[in-house]
Amino acid sequence: MHDVLIVGGGPVGAVLSHVLASEGLAVAVLEREAMPDQAVTGSTGFDGRALALAEGGRRLLAGWGLWDGLAPHAEPIEHIHVSLRGAWGSARFDAAEEGVAALGQVLDSACMAPVLIGAARASGVRWHAPARFIEHAVQGDHVAVRFSTPEGERTLATRLLVAADGAGSSVRVALGLPVNERDYAQTAILAKVTVERAEARTAFERFTDEGPIALLPLGGNHYSLVWVTPTGEVARRMGLADASFLAELGRRFGPRLGRFVAAGSHHAYPLRAVTADAVTAPRAVVLGNAAHALHPVAGQGLNLCLRDIRALLGEVSRAHQEGRDIGGDAVLAAYAAARQGDYGRSYPMMDLLARGFTRALPVPVALKGLALAALDIVPPLRAGFLRQMMGLNG
Repeated sequence: MHDVLIVGGGPVGAVLSHVLASEGLAVAVLEREAMPDQAVTGSTGFDGRALALAEGGRRLLAGWGLWDGLAPHAEPIEHIHVSLRGAWGSARFDAAEEGVAALGQVLDSACMAPVLIGAARASGVRWHAPARFIEHAVQGDHVAVRFSTPEGERTLATRLLVAADGAGSSVRVALGLPVNERDYAQTAILAKVTVERAEARTAFERFTDEGPIALLPLGGNHYSLVWVTPTGEVARRMGLADASFLAELGRRFGPRLGRFVAAGSHHAYPLRAVTADAVTAPRAVVLGNAAHALHPVAGQGLNLCLRDIRALLGEVSRAHQEGRDIGGDAVLAAYAAARQGDYGRSYPMMDLLARGFTRALPVPVALKGLALAALDIVPPLRAGFLRQMMGLNG
């Protein structure tokens, strides 16, 4: 009998399994892809995308004993520049002014894999990969989970089932939890790019009428690009020769960094917000992107997921120490209540940023520029926004 069985072994499942096992719980993970050292590049939940880690998230990872292993693979963000194409308004944020060493960090998810999975397994987590979830059945004080492996089907019993298997979660579907979806009619084009003149440890968010263009520093003159593009334009842009792709990107972003001089392989990810109506079911919890996949504007996805982990760890650990049922209704209700406020702040803010500066909301560009300027110069507005983006509220 396991205490917790987690379906999904990407960054969220790996961190959660480690912190729960570190509390003395018997934990297992089902991951549908092979272990990273056995798999082809890009096939696991750690797919090589650059992830933005806010300062609040870094502090959580440090507290869980994971940051020292990740730090050598991270590029600090000490400055953030936010601007609006076609308007004068902008906002600048500086780590020194906020009294922190860095506003956030940039991590390559593929570099995270050996660190996080290694920590989980060292904590005693049983890692089943490749393993594909088939079905579950609540049976009194436990859940029976059936899954397939290359050697055949197996069944494990657990007191608590956790879905951490992404926005298209098969576990969430099996639990019968409906979702609300917003299709932004946008697709994120991701690539690593090189610029003519970089600004050290500076991240850029450039809002355009199509959607934001984000550049996350990777060191030297290299950045991780997130170019939010109308879905109808994606095929054309993905098919451009590198020189034409870089020229068009330069026209959309502007001259601040000089020319874009090189680009790596491009990847496209359709953008839609997926939020579950409920994050618990009998003896089950849905968290991470399985519960709330948000627009990538401002890079809040991983940070919201880490706060899910913090809340679930608190409720499960407390119940375990007190000898209560960790999969019982009281624990699940407390977890859902603990996350409600954060969800209530994060989704509306990300949705407003995603749509507010595009054609989706018919607001004059001058007013959008004024709103951005207010974010830069109005202290209460600036402080509240930045603390939320850094994951330091609460």
